[in-house]
Amino acid sequence: MFKKISLSLLSLCLISTSTLANKHFSDNFNSFIAENKLPGAVVLIKKGDETIHYSAYGKINIEQAPLMKQDAIFRLFSMSKPITAVALLQLVDQEKIKLTDDIRKYLPNFEPFEFEGEQQTITVHQLLSHTAGFGYGGGIKNWIDIRYLFANPLSRSNNLNDLVDDLSGIDLKFTPGSKFEYSIASDIQGAIIEKISNMPLSQYLETHVFAPLNMNDTGFYVPKTEHHRLVDMYEYDASTFEEAHKFNHEKILFSETGAESEYLEQPVLMSGGGGLVSTAKDYSNFVSMLQNQGVFNGKRLLSESLVKKMLSSKTAGLDTHFLPRLYQGAGFGYGIGIKETSGDTRNEGSFFWAGMGGTVFWADPTTDLQVVVMMQVEDGWIALEKWLIPEVYKMIETLE
Repeated sequence: MFKKISLSLLSLCLISTSTLANKHFSDNFNSFIAENKLPGAVVLIKKGDETIHYSAYGKINIEQAPLMKQDAIFRLFSMSKPITAVALLQLVDQEKIKLTDDIRKYLPNFEPFEFEGEQQTITVHQLLSHTAGFGYGGGIKNWIDIRYLFANPLSRSNNLNDLVDDLSGIDLKFTPGSKFEYSIASDIQGAIIEKISNMPLSQYLETHVFAPLNMNDTGFYVPKTEHHRLVDMYEYDASTFEEAHKFNHEKILFSETGAESEYLEQPVLMSGGGGLVSTAKDYSNFVSMLQNQGVFNGKRLLSESLVKKMLSSKTAGLDTHFLPRLYQGAGFGYGIGIKETSGDTRNEGSFFWAGMGGTVFWADPTTDLQVVVMMQVEDGWIALEKWLIPEVYKMIETLE
């Protein structure tokens, strides 16, 4: 009898601790949204296989009544990149391509690549690790960026063959393998997937990634029956990375309603680098598969050896572009950020990324932690993540 009473009291204490930790986090998150005049968000946190926090916060539109819901759909932007990397690595698993292959083997329409007048070879490995020499362009700092701007390879009216044609003949920004630069490489990965699989990228992802992972609300557009679930879009008008570290509520500006978004229509361009929409729950399933070394619900999507390759840094010792301004001790794996050292609370080996539209995720193998947060504030991911990381670990410490 005494043992039963003791166990009951222990259970009550554990429940109480968990409830208090969740309430404290929720109170802080609600205050964070209110103080910075932000739209709502969905937060999903797992410890091991257990979901310890899954809540919707705030409103879809700051000025209007509808509350955020757990099943809200968000624009992923660059959180599409890890998904595309997994899809390409599946073809490596099937021995249909090799990491050491020249990408022109699969995309022969590319003119020979050049840097400073010398022909170069780009491998699949370099494409996956964003060390290939491509950029995103769009600026006027140099002639190559201006060429990207004029070519506009990421036009939503392009297909992936058009994208390759637009890029063909533009010089590389550096010798492949010599540095890291965030780039259009993930979209080129999508073109390779289409060529090798003989399937549209959307169909390949649906068949080989989304369906096995129960990612039922993930794709390149929102189906008509679900249009009401796409949230409104805001932007954070910060001028530098450093300014973006904290929100300034006076610079949170409305951008578009979900009801008027281009993501309600199927695009011509299937952008593996930034074109997907998803939910917090769907994306959590994807992260869980990576945490479980390529297995989800007993089904293997990717070999353990390739998951390990994906989740190990390929940029140690290289110039890593913007990463040092944002992440202490971080490098880049295949389509994903990797913590090379401990710092900013997350442990060595943690993998993570964010989307320009305001979504973030990370997984920490040391603490067996997973965090997925969906918010829709363009360029707001930096301030969101800076605030979020210590808050999550405080909650975890309370539960231990």
